[in-house]
Amino acid sequence: MATARRHPLDLEHWGLLGGAAGLLALLVLGMGTPRNWWTRNLQLNFRTYSAAGLQEGMAVKISGFPVGRVQRIRLLNDAQVHVTLEVAASRGAMVGRRSRATVAQDGLLNRPYIAISPDLTDLGNRDPLSSGDSLIFESSPDIATLIKEVASSRVPLQQMLTRAAGLVERRVPRSLDQLDRTLGSGERLASLLEREVVQGSGALQGRVTRATDNLDTTLTTLQSTLVEIQSLARSSNSLLRGIQRSWLIQLLEPADAPGGSPAIKPTPASPGAAAKPAAGCPAGAPCRY
Repeated sequence: MATARRHPLDLEHWGLLGGAAGLLALLVLGMGTPRNWWTRNLQLNFRTYSAAGLQEGMAVKISGFPVGRVQRIRLLNDAQVHVTLEVAASRGAMVGRRSRATVAQDGLLNRPYIAISPDLTDLGNRDPLSSGDSLIFESSPDIATLIKEVASSRVPLQQMLTRAAGLVERRVPRSLDQLDRTLGSGERLASLLEREVVQGSGALQGRVTRATDNLDTTLTTLQSTLVEIQSLARSSNSLLRGIQRSWLIQLLEPADAPGGSPAIKPTPASPGAAAKPAAGCPAGAPCRY
């Protein structure tokens, strides 16, 4: 009976122990994952003269991607701050001798982090960094320092704006007056050009009209001259026909050749040849054979 009672108690005891061990394992796993406990890491160092903005556990990023964390911050005897970084060994190939570490922040409300600039020169052929190597740290300007610089530059800026406002107040009205005068001169010039163009176009139109009238008169005179030429041509044709008929009448007159032989009737000449006697014949008389 006692043995039967101890058995359920042992099961409960071992169940509690197993649950506690599982919870502890999950806790350790959850704590170790963000701290890269389960991955091989590369330890890199840098030195700076101020630990402002640096905290242990802050993220380390390359190109905005988290690759590690700040493991340790120590103050050395020479008043320098020694910072140790843990970077995932799988990302160590992107960190080279030309890489720089600096404190960066995305916006004003986000937490700062360590930004490492990648060194991509001769990537894949150079010797990778090993644990314990040092990086060059470039300190970023402090926000308070920036505010002080802005405040100190506010007075000169305000003075410059005041001088610029006074200059604008003096020069702008004068420039506007000059612009108004220039526009007035331009309007007067445009009116003068318009009047000249109107007058010139009127004179040109008069000249064109006179030239057209002269051309019409010339065409009328030419037409009457052509009519006279046609009349003269008709008169010339009538005169030539009359001359041709007179020659035909003279050629048709009967005439006996010497020796009692009848006269030979020549072939009537053309109107163009009627006025030109043959060679050896007396002028103005018909040739006889």
